[in-house]
Amino acid sequence: MKKLALTLLILPAFWLSATAQTLPTADEVINKYIAAIGGKKALMNVKDVTSLLSLQVNNTPYQLTTKQKAPAKSLQITTNDNGQLVYKSVTDGTSMVGVSSQGTTPVTGLIANRSIMAYKLFPELSYKQEGIKSTVEGKEQVDGRDAYKVTSTFADGTPLWTDYYDVETGLKVKNIGVFGQDDTRTSKYSEYKDVNGVKFPFSVNIVSPSMTISLKTNSVQINKGISDAEFNVQ
Repeated sequence: MKKLALTLLILPAFWLSATAQTLPTADEVINKYIAAIGGKKALMNVKDVTSLLSLQVNNTPYQLTTKQKAPAKSLQITTNDNGQLVYKSVTDGTSMVGVSSQGTTPVTGLIANRSIMAYKLFPELSYKQEGIKSTVEGKEQVDGRDAYKVTSTFADGTPLWTDYYDVETGLKVKNIGVFGQDDTRTSKYSEYKDVNGVKFPFSVNIVSPSMTISLKTNSVQINKGISDAEFNVQ
């Protein structure tokens, strides 16, 4: 009886150990993702990206133009159907501002840090350099498919975000990030398409407590030679 009790006692430990051994490391998951979207060499050859997107915010249509330049410069311009500026965010990789009809507002602190990371061309490529630490937490279902759940933190342990990578394809299919007080955003990525040897998600759906956002990419252009002046935060 004692032997049976001991066996039953340690069974969960063996099961947990076996489960842990079946999970890949965060590096393995991220490396598979990088390979799935084109490979490190191809991604490193991308110096800038210009994208034109159709945007729906709570069923209201807008147009979004994004410009990104390595290593961490980004410009996001949202306009309405009349071509009027609704919102613009710009970062030179260090500082960040938001521009609206009410003027220019600095974006600072953790929100800026997370946003600058998010707006990088391929954030995972800079994880090591930035000291980002990632951990595979397990597998979860995303739209009926298995995905590895990977949590990432800044070097000081502050949460960055949680990503989900399809177990079979390696592609990133979901992200959960906090970009402000009571602003947890869940983004789902789909319809990956090849552009000059690099895959981009042409459909992104974002849900937050205050809004639902749908983005459809109309065009992606690589290495147009975007000027640094485009990312002036002054």
